[in-house]
Amino acid sequence: MSAPSQNPAVVPVAKPAEVSAQAKSRDEAPQANELKKQAATTPQGGAAAPASKASALGGKGGGKGMNTMSPASGGTAAAAPKAKSAPAPPTSAAAIVEEGKKPMTAAARISATGSSLAKGVGAKAEPQAKPKAKAKMAAMSSRPLPRDTMGAAPTSVLNIVSGQPVPATQAGTSAYATSTVGPARTYAKSAAGAVNGEVPKAGPPAVAMGRALAAGRPAMQMVNGKPVTTITKKYQLVFVTGEVAPFSKTGGLGEAMDGLPIALAALGHRCMVISPRYDQYSEAWDTGYWGSVTMGGKQESVHFFHTYKQKVDYVFVDHPTFLERVNGLTGSKLYGPEWGKDFADNQARFAYFCKAALKAIQELPLGGAIYGSDCMVVCNDWHSALVPMLIHAEKSMTGKWQNTKTAFLCHNAVFQGRFVCEEGLAQIFGVPERYIDSITFKMPLRIGKYNEKVSCVNTMAAGLRYCDRALTVSPSYAVECCTDPEKGVELESLFKLGKCTGILNGVKEGVSPSD
Repeated sequence: MSAPSQNPAVVPVAKPAEVSAQAKSRDEAPQANELKKQAATTPQGGAAAPASKASALGGKGGGKGMNTMSPASGGTAAAAPKAKSAPAPPTSAAAIVEEGKKPMTAAARISATGSSLAKGVGAKAEPQAKPKAKAKMAAMSSRPLPRDTMGAAPTSVLNIVSGQPVPATQAGTSAYATSTVGPARTYAKSAAGAVNGEVPKAGPPAVAMGRALAAGRPAMQMVNGKPVTTITKKYQLVFVTGEVAPFSKTGGLGEAMDGLPIALAALGHRCMVISPRYDQYSEAWDTGYWGSVTMGGKQESVHFFHTYKQKVDYVFVDHPTFLERVNGLTGSKLYGPEWGKDFADNQARFAYFCKAALKAIQELPLGGAIYGSDCMVVCNDWHSALVPMLIHAEKSMTGKWQNTKTAFLCHNAVFQGRFVCEEGLAQIFGVPERYIDSITFKMPLRIGKYNEKVSCVNTMAAGLRYCDRALTVSPSYAVECCTDPEKGVELESLFKLGKCTGILNGVKEGVSPSD
């Protein structure tokens, strides 16, 4: 029975045009329901998902939806209320973490689908925006700045940039400022007298010569007609990261992984970056390598693509859980369909990624040689934080990785990869149960002191607890993560345990106050 009107004296009377529209709407209702049933049988209520991202990227795909709304009086289309879509099945790639609901465990996903990883399309690509025209800056007159604006920076600030990196717990000691030469521009300046016409006066080559001079060696020597620096310490450096620009990026992590490996490779080190293959990168080619890792007793295939740019090996882990997740270009949807919503199987996705990364280090020949155990592995943020724990476990159980050192580089301590503690996780990760116990805490899944605390696995804790050295992007942030509960976000003790050291982030393009 309908509720009584607030003003019973006034009875609304439908106009003839409105009566006609209502009748038409009733006649069209069965047809609209049938269309909804058809749409419900395909992902995202639209056209059937392509078999691979190749077909998704090959064309725009999909047609315009049929308009089943009845016309309103006056000849204009009436805006229908947006229907709330039903939640995706828990085994679907489109399933997301919902507050107050436990996501399907990896073990349950294996029982239901035979794999701990959800496959298929989980999100739609965002429409490609038209590139904006670059703004042109007006020409500025060239004149020296007044001397009173170019005073020397305070010693405390210079020490942050040029001081010898030390753990945050020692930041107050004299050891913090033991070096007088540090910034790239200072190194380059010190080598200016040794630079000939063939060597740039700025950038990694000049820095390399400056470092050689600072160590008391000749700046360079000619080998086969080419200038070569005399730096003798060269390392194999492996960066494991959830994103690397320009291939994939959601923020500062992708940007940092675009610049740091290139700069280190220019200093003579052998550098590799390992990241998921979210899209079909035109510059990366199939390596022909096929292997597998075990996840909960099931084998997951491991396949790599590779490109070599600016003296850096870029290796991309190829698996449907990354490549097929977004129907079209992935853009910023690396970890969820939109900001603040995470794919329900992210824990298993990036556990698989970490296990596959170890395969790339140990087994993938690049330039005729594998990287192997004689390397430094730098893991970035929670997406790759399991790597130090996996290496620690394999080192104690199999004897591998005896010469390997690991660093965990934290770009933002707020994003820790907190997940509900679930049964069978040790089998998914392939480690003894004691490792899972060591990274399980009573914490809220979403950071906030008023949120409910539950038994959760903290992925970032794995990196901090088992790495040889924890790093952050600046000395001051290292001190904050070790001492400030707001910045360390309940992991201050682990930052201290890892001897957290801050090394100031650089910038890819040269910046100077004078220009």
